[in-house]
Amino acid sequence: MNKALTLTLLFALLLPPQMVSASIGECQQRVNNELGRELRLYRNVLFGKPRAKDASVGEVRYDTDGWAWIKTSADSLPWRNSHPDQQSLQWSDSVMDESDEHAESLPLVGIFETKRTTTSELIPYLLQSIRAFECRALTLCNVVRASEGFDVGADPQDLTTLQQLGCIEFENLKSFPECHLAKESSGQLEKVDSRGYCNDMVEQTMRRERDLLKLVVEYDAGFRSLLQFAGNFDIFLKEMRWPLANTIRQATELIGSLKRIPCFISSCDSSPAAN
Repeated sequence: MNKALTLTLLFALLLPPQMVSASIGECQQRVNNELGRELRLYRNVLFGKPRAKDASVGEVRYDTDGWAWIKTSADSLPWRNSHPDQQSLQWSDSVMDESDEHAESLPLVGIFETKRTTTSELIPYLLQSIRAFECRALTLCNVVRASEGFDVGADPQDLTTLQQLGCIEFENLKSFPECHLAKESSGQLEKVDSRGYCNDMVEQTMRRERDLLKLVVEYDAGFRSLLQFAGNFDIFLKEMRWPLANTIRQATELIGSLKRIPCFISSCDSSPAAN
């Protein structure tokens, strides 16, 4: 009896649905990581990304393995791993630059960091950037869909060229091992879950980023307009300082000399007598 119960429990623990559920969770986590990496790249294009030594205290960066690092001070080893179990790890600025997920593009000057231009001149580049981000995000969902056809436990597989409608072709892509769902008995429902999760995440992210971009453009337009007005007004004051001051000085001297002009009208006789 005990032996039969033990075999039943072991069989229950090895049921495919439980294993598939774990695979789906790992697949969704991989989608989150990849989408987060693309989002950080998109925002770096907008706002720029300096080298580690020029980063402000409190800034968070990610390495090529997906680990988050936070700058805690301006010492020789200012970067500390944010994972609770790895906070003893510390990196210097040079190591952070070499291991940064965007090391090949550092330092990156953002679109909004462009000087001596109006916000309206930046609009085409901003639209192109958010469209490129959307294409890259949707391509992640295509990679997830293509990864579902490979066996569970297989190594990353080479994918054929993927192209989203309205986007350029993406080449040299690898499948996500976490999303390999072939040979699973209940794989159809899990495939729908993985695809739906990726599409929902991309849709929510794009909706939020569009709203944020509108807000940033409005702020940037007001800020640049204020700077332009302040600059022009400063130039006006510099150019008009001496002519205006000289005119006021001459007017003051003229008013002071009016008392010496004699009065030839009858009202002068009716004025109060001087004591």
